[in-house]
Amino acid sequence: MKTRLLMCVALLVAVSGVAPAQEATKSKTAGAGGAKASAAQPKMDPQAMAEMMAKMAAPGPSHERFKQLAGEWNLTVKWTMDPSQPMQVTTSTSTITTLMDGRYCQEQSAGEMMGKPFQGMGLTGYDNVLKKFVSVWIDNMGTGIMSSQGTADASGNVINWTAESPDPATGKMTKYRQVTRYLDDNHHVFEMYVKSPDGKEFKTMEIAYERKM
Repeated sequence: MKTRLLMCVALLVAVSGVAPAQEATKSKTAGAGGAKASAAQPKMDPQAMAEMMAKMAAPGPSHERFKQLAGEWNLTVKWTMDPSQPMQVTTSTSTITTLMDGRYCQEQSAGEMMGKPFQGMGLTGYDNVLKKFVSVWIDNMGTGIMSSQGTADASGNVINWTAESPDPATGKMTKYRQVTRYLDDNHHVFEMYVKSPDGKEFKTMEIAYERKM
């Protein structure tokens, strides 16, 4: 009911905005001698718009992945901030749940990082409008938010992401390349790459997920 209400409100706002925009277009056209009258936008069909909004709001094939991810996971985390140094290894656990009829999945992770308790939370979806996977991540190692957008390969088992988050050392946004590889229903791997000061890319993190049995 709430979803339908929000859709109706959005529809009314969109439709009510069409008429003034058209009138403004007509006024400008008339003032210019009517030379561009044929370029005026056609009136939007409310029914067609409602159907389009319903289609864009419905979960689709790309959202099925979130159902497969739901559950409890053991994580092996490898990470480094310096490509000249070996990766450190730690373990953690993760719980993944689906939200809003499978439109999104939420991950809550707990473990240890640099000798301190670690907590992280991620929210991932598939945007039907952008036709991309979208994700945000927060944790107790900072106060910023990492945001990502990704596209799946032809198999649907590999998602390539572009991401960015604030760098506390520089105060600027740092860009990352990420890859998620789904090996089977019980195993997947997340990799994250960043460029060093000399411009060379290196793997800064790898997380292997194994479903708890």
